[in-house]
Amino acid sequence: MSVRRRRWAVLWAAAGVLLLAGGALLSIPSAALRGREMADGLHPPAPTVRRGDVLGQQLALFSLGGLRSLAAELLALDATTAWLEQDWSRARERWQQICTLCPQRVHYRIRAARDMAKNAVAHTRERRDLEPRQQAMLEAEYMADAERFLREGTEDNPGSRLLWLELGSYYDDLARRPRFAAAAAAYRRALENGADPMYERWVFYNLCRIRGREAEAYALGRRLWASGRHRTPSVQCLLFVLQHKLALPERERLSIAELFGTRAKALKALRRFEHNTLRFPVTGIRRFLEQAGEGQPQHAG
Repeated sequence: MSVRRRRWAVLWAAAGVLLLAGGALLSIPSAALRGREMADGLHPPAPTVRRGDVLGQQLALFSLGGLRSLAAELLALDATTAWLEQDWSRARERWQQICTLCPQRVHYRIRAARDMAKNAVAHTRERRDLEPRQQAMLEAEYMADAERFLREGTEDNPGSRLLWLELGSYYDDLARRPRFAAAAAAYRRALENGADPMYERWVFYNLCRIRGREAEAYALGRRLWASGRHRTPSVQCLLFVLQHKLALPERERLSIAELFGTRAKALKALRRFEHNTLRFPVTGIRRFLEQAGEGQPQHAG
């Protein structure tokens, strides 16, 4: 017997014992009490299961018997099996049932979103039996599922910095169609709920990419620079760029000395940054390099 089969056998044996114990909770008075509790919104509803889904039906009984955590863990095992078998409709269904059972377990939401946005999408792109249009439709569907898991997660857990950070990362991922304004908003919510202050830079990075919000980005960037904790090469170069995009007068700008220390360091940093692949603006850099006699700047090795 394989390790996986033995693990399932042990879990189902334990589940059988617990199901018998949980069934005792389903007496007529207990069922009536649970009905009142659910009507009053004191407990999340049992997961919806489709006809023919034997596992889902059995675990729905577990949840009614007060065994939601066990049912969720068993469903998570089956979601992993679905991943191994690349059965994404089943994986999606399992994750939805799990999140219904345990809406406050934020790690389930994150795992569900990653399973859809990364694993399901990657497999779809590798399929040669699908036409490009079919691939695009499936990818869009899985991405929408991932976003839904995270959005519903933040609705159920508005104080979870982990979920807000995950949502921000989802929105600013350049491998898909990024939404920089939504990403900045998500990172701000994460900060409001206790995320590490370093994520203020992520708000800044996303604002820099949004046309029409350059002044807001610059004000935040100046504050980050003044704090001394965020003096990274990207912040350094973006402040230089934003000053040019906003056409600020010289007296209001940070000087080359204040930003880079020396002109030689400025040339080196800006030469590298001009060819960034992160969709950051580069306004003013070409002109600065040309004025310094750079001609055609070389890519950094």
